[in-house]
Amino acid sequence: MTGNEEKNSCKKNDFTNGIPNNILIKSIDNFSNVTELDMSNGKIQNLDGNIKFPASLLHLNLSNNKLTEVPSNVLKLDNLKSLDISFNSILVFDDIPSFCHSIEKLNLSKNSLNGPPLWVWTEKPRNLKYLNISNNKDLCSTFTDNYLNELCQYKTLVNDIDMHNCRISKYVKLLASFCHTRVITLGNEEYVHHLVNNLDHFPCEGLEECRDVEVLNLANTQLFHINSNIDIYTNLKELNLSQNNLNSLPNEFYKLVKLETCILSYNSLDYLPSNICELTSLVTLRLDNNKLCMLPENLHEIPNLKVLDLYNNKLHEGPSNLNLEEVDLAQNCFDEPDDEEYLLKKQKLRISYPDRKIGRKVEVTEQIEPSLSSSDEEELYELATNEIIHDDQKDNRTSSPEDWDSDDYWIPQYDPPATPPLSPWIYYVQTKMREGNFCPMDAHPISISDLVRYDRLYNPHLVHSLDGHSDNYSDDDS
Repeated sequence: MTGNEEKNSCKKNDFTNGIPNNILIKSIDNFSNVTELDMSNGKIQNLDGNIKFPASLLHLNLSNNKLTEVPSNVLKLDNLKSLDISFNSILVFDDIPSFCHSIEKLNLSKNSLNGPPLWVWTEKPRNLKYLNISNNKDLCSTFTDNYLNELCQYKTLVNDIDMHNCRISKYVKLLASFCHTRVITLGNEEYVHHLVNNLDHFPCEGLEECRDVEVLNLANTQLFHINSNIDIYTNLKELNLSQNNLNSLPNEFYKLVKLETCILSYNSLDYLPSNICELTSLVTLRLDNNKLCMLPENLHEIPNLKVLDLYNNKLHEGPSNLNLEEVDLAQNCFDEPDDEEYLLKKQKLRISYPDRKIGRKVEVTEQIEPSLSSSDEEELYELATNEIIHDDQKDNRTSSPEDWDSDDYWIPQYDPPATPPLSPWIYYVQTKMREGNFCPMDAHPISISDLVRYDRLYNPHLVHSLDGHSDNYSDDDS
């Protein structure tokens, strides 16, 4: 058997009811030179303790199984460099493994951890570069003030940490232990409302200590405000603030002089700081799906800007004098360019956004009642008074007291004042209010008409008998 065939045979998942069969156990025992082993998607609940992994094993994949703990024979591996044990049901991983100082990548995402792997803090693995403990909803469930303060005293050597969807809102202080980390992921574009890390503002406690960070992902972290001390991140190269609740950026934003990629999509930004042109390293600026109504006049002065996404804003005029490689200006309040050069640049940017619309935004105007001019008010007043006079003249029927108690006969009484109020429109409204029809100037919880009906129902008018007629229901013999 060749080396490639040997490697492929060990990568193949050969399981029966979640338990590796004897053939696989023997094959692992026999292949002493195997360096990579894939045992994912095997429905493994308990790994057989008789399995002896080769000492040469460097990369092990146990993801998408049903493990509730890290197998003891895995903990005994001395030279392991990467371990993927994501998508399991592991509760605790505090035991110090033999590969503590050889491991480079550790993926514990999508488990049931009730606390971070303690040995990563206490032992400070020398070579651990990437740690993924995301999507563990109970990661902070065992935290107490004393335990959290103890963890924060340790400064891990992890270079890349992913902790999105861990509900660390009350425990952001933990981030102080990653003060040497260069890549921090606390957010994700896939929104899971009951797992998100609610930060509210940025920089926040704990994250203020991570001043060496170069790549920071805070998408979907419910941010409302960017503090003015954002300039503490002097090494920041990539910043993702998309899908938050931001409506402005501080003027100190321009001090992020090393920033190359800035993603601000899906916020509520109305404007940009005028000094944004001082971001001399900026290459990619994504501002799609905001509320921008204007752009800084000096936007063209950003020397290295190559990608500009302004899709779906409220701009009435597009940027000019920009030497861009990718740009999208569709769905704004101006006609989208139709020249071939622009279309090619837009097509290039839209490779990852196939569902976007083209053309100009369809403006939806709010239905606001126009104010009436003096001539309109006079005409309306004349119309209202004429209708009142006409109704009085038309309805000249004689009535009896019984008629006034009839729902069908009830007639609003109009008594226009001798001198109308200053505004004929107000007079008209008051007249309609007396009728019990509507009251546009006051949002009543119960409409005037309902109040009138209620009053008439529970406070009926007295019935007067007519002269010479009496209601007598007594027997003739009485």
